[in-house]
Amino acid sequence: MSENAQSTRFEITSSRVYGQRGKCAYTRKTGSGNSDRRQDRRSIRHRTAPAPRRRRGLARHFAPAGLRGRRYRRFLQTHGVAVSRKVFSISIGVLVVVVLTVLVGWRVATSANGNHAGKRAAPPLSVVTELATIRSMPIQLLAVGQVQSEHTVNIQPQVSGVLKRVYFTEGQYVKAGQPLFLIDPAPYEAALASTKAAYLAAKTQADREKPLAAKGYVSPQEYESSVATAAQTKAAWQQAQINLDYTKIVSPIDGLTGNLVVKSGNVVSTTSTTPLVTINQMKPILVQYNLAQQFLPEIRKYNAHHDIKVFITNEDGTGARGEGELVFIDNTVNTVTGTVLFKAEIPNKDIDLWPGEYVGVNTRLAVQADAVTVPDSAIQSGQEGNFVYEVVDGVTKVQNIVVNRVVGNLAVISSGLKGGERVVTQVPRSMRPGIAVSTGPAVGTALTPHAS
Repeated sequence: MSENAQSTRFEITSSRVYGQRGKCAYTRKTGSGNSDRRQDRRSIRHRTAPAPRRRRGLARHFAPAGLRGRRYRRFLQTHGVAVSRKVFSISIGVLVVVVLTVLVGWRVATSANGNHAGKRAAPPLSVVTELATIRSMPIQLLAVGQVQSEHTVNIQPQVSGVLKRVYFTEGQYVKAGQPLFLIDPAPYEAALASTKAAYLAAKTQADREKPLAAKGYVSPQEYESSVATAAQTKAAWQQAQINLDYTKIVSPIDGLTGNLVVKSGNVVSTTSTTPLVTINQMKPILVQYNLAQQFLPEIRKYNAHHDIKVFITNEDGTGARGEGELVFIDNTVNTVTGTVLFKAEIPNKDIDLWPGEYVGVNTRLAVQADAVTVPDSAIQSGQEGNFVYEVVDGVTKVQNIVVNRVVGNLAVISSGLKGGERVVTQVPRSMRPGIAVSTGPAVGTALTPHAS
């Protein structure tokens, strides 16, 4: 470029270096020589803001050796931001490492404290225990049955007429032969008298013709006709007597009367299908119930050797309502339900059982004298079956068992316990095998058979 030529210079300062928008320094001069260039450079340096000291200071540490002057300044302007970013990334990495180190140290310290606390002996868990005992326990089958009267009678009138009297009150217990009703007997008394008179006349006629027929004065046909007439009138007389007797209705059995359907003064008829009253025999009484067919062979086996006792309770199994014996086994299995019908006869002396009532039935087949028992509250269920927590030397362990049956609040154990083991009867939620427990005096005495 010639000395007289006009020189135009532009210099753009990056916002990355100055942290602000780029500026354009414009210088236009006429002239030539190094003095003009130096003046232009000074003018540009005066117009451009210097780089921040902090960033230049950071970049200076990463500048290559040997850079001086303009090259050094260009390096600072070009690489200042990159160096700052690199330093920022390193700082973040160092900060993350420090935070992770602190967290790991805290975790290790916490675990060490936990292990140290776990090594301290925890107080024994207080539990309630009982001893597995050997006692006499019944072999029994439970069911729900229905009370049924052994003998039920519906009282129906045998003759028609006006009901004159009722000799009992509804719900009264009556004896066999006790009067219950009286139907107006007047028409039947008159019929009885009429038929009796006809019979006596016919009999007299036949008696008179008998010797005459023997001598031939009366034909045999006439005599036979007189005898037949006498027989017919006698039958009519007897029927009238029976009808008269029907006007007095008496109880055929001992039992409890039910609802009185017809009151005195009403006309009763032999064509009516509604009974005057129903009488149920109450002593003794039957209880019928069903058991699954798989129990039939066992019941028949015990029934062949001795009478099977049956105990009656409330429907929920509580209370004692009476006891009797098994008296009936049906000869057919119900193909729909797969059950067999059984009936037990109960004396019911206090008339505690009522026909139609649902009750609990306990069929006791036999009594097992050496049954190992524990309270049913001690039985726990797991993936491998039933088990109990046994306490040995103050430490719990799991003992697998097989429960044969439950009688009341006692479970009969067929395997797993022999008697005398101390088991936990009230199992807390925190119970685990292998923990120390403290127990009070155990309830029950081991290996002491006694009747239940």
